[in-house]
Amino acid sequence: MTEIILGLIPEYGLYIIFFTVLFACFGIPLPSSILVLTSGALAAAGDLIIWQVVLVATIAYWLGDQLAFAIARFTGPSLLTLLRKIQRIKPVLDRSETMLKQHGWVAIFLSHTIFSPTGPYVSYVSGAVKTNWLKFTAVAMPSSTLWTISYAMLGYFFAGELPQMSDLVASMLIVAVFTTISIAFVIWLVVSWRHFEA
Repeated sequence: MTEIILGLIPEYGLYIIFFTVLFACFGIPLPSSILVLTSGALAAAGDLIIWQVVLVATIAYWLGDQLAFAIARFTGPSLLTLLRKIQRIKPVLDRSETMLKQHGWVAIFLSHTIFSPTGPYVSYVSGAVKTNWLKFTAVAMPSSTLWTISYAMLGYFFAGELPQMSDLVASMLIVAVFTTISIAFVIWLVVSWRHFEA
């Protein structure tokens, strides 16, 4: 899948960037981070223009994120119940919900930057539990912009080391997922211990 999408960039460029980042915001497993990274490298080579890459990816992230929030806001907890029936999604959704309850806006920031694989689910949970839209947007938009600029500029400045950078990004995502699991487990232990003491 990744190779197919990356192979389409020279021909369809900004369209591929836009729709890949947009659909990734709904939790569809698309290589948005590697795509933005690669697009930055292509901009360094002169095949794309870096400010256009950043602008298109950022707008796609904003739009997808807001749509995910709005869908969950409209459907409410029924969407979360539906998503929990998918075995692959249930653990991530549970962790996202725990993160949001425990850490609020910090969880939104982290899910849109360092722990980007949890981003769609934090957006869904935020909408479903009726998080204040202005507060959500005030954190989500700057953090998603930071994510986009970081990945695009990494690709731009390290274009010659793109294969190594792609491997690094994949490794970082794996580490981020396991870190999220560990944090959620620690939070669960602390909460359980407090209930036990009570």
